[in-house]
Amino acid sequence: MILRRAIHHFILLILVTFSLQASAHHSTAIYDSDNPIELKGRVVEWQFTNPHTFIILAVEDNNGEEVIWSLEGGNTSLVFRRGWTPESLQPGDELIVTVRPLHSGAPGGNYSDVRNADGTPFDPRAKR
Repeated sequence: MILRRAIHHFILLILVTFSLQASAHHSTAIYDSDNPIELKGRVVEWQFTNPHTFIILAVEDNNGEEVIWSLEGGNTSLVFRRGWTPESLQPGDELIVTVRPLHSGAPGGNYSDVRNADGTPFDPRAKR
């Protein structure tokens, strides 16, 4: 009986420990959710990788200099269910992206809305 109870407590401890780590992994505290921005730029790379997708976007700043932004998106299974594939974006594609920028001010953030350069919604299922 004592051994059985000890095993149950050990299993509970393991479950709690891993659930806390999983929760921390999905924190969005590094992003400024209160001040989203729009970026217009050219796709440098589309990373359809686990655990999250990334759009690497070249954006022209106010001085005319090109700045490379690293934009994190959802995990591959989530975006795949929404129609995204490894071929959805190609280098050179022009996009407008809504971004929750990094609090640090570094050129990065979390993307949520992707549109074509003309402002129409980007459809990852559309034939290119």
